[in-house]
Amino acid sequence: MQATGAPTQASLDEVALPLAALMRHLVTETSPDFFKEVERLDLSFTQVKAMNLLSDGDPLSVKGMSDAIGLSLAGVSRAVEGLVQRGMVKRAENPDDRRAKQLTLTAKGRNTMQGLVRLRLAGVRIFVAELDRPQREALRGALELVMEHPDIKLSEMQT
Repeated sequence: MQATGAPTQASLDEVALPLAALMRHLVTETSPDFFKEVERLDLSFTQVKAMNLLSDGDPLSVKGMSDAIGLSLAGVSRAVEGLVQRGMVKRAENPDDRRAKQLTLTAKGRNTMQGLVRLRLAGVRIFVAELDRPQREALRGALELVMEHPDIKLSEMQT
């Protein structure tokens, strides 16, 4: 299906506003156990974001992570240092540039992220279970199309 022109702000808002409301609901109402675990682990949101970026297995530099998260190099560097000290992230030389460091999740970091994903997914499952059948089917149908977007990886949610 070809686009017939650039979408208007109003047409974007027809989707963006309900989607933002749903996201807000999912984050605030279905994630208390997730947030309790983040607090128990004494992780900052920057650290959770950093570990999430590393969870696909590809090594990243601190600069690459800073660019991806949209935070300062210094802030990301501090967050990563805490994760390295706690054994959740490994910092190693880049084989192509020994001055640069590559970051990867350790087994402890992967286990931590898998636990957080399980908690997040449990909350979303509760939300989905509360929908009636037509709502679930409509949501599933819409998500099938949206999941074709190349930046969305269902595998990240499967633990």
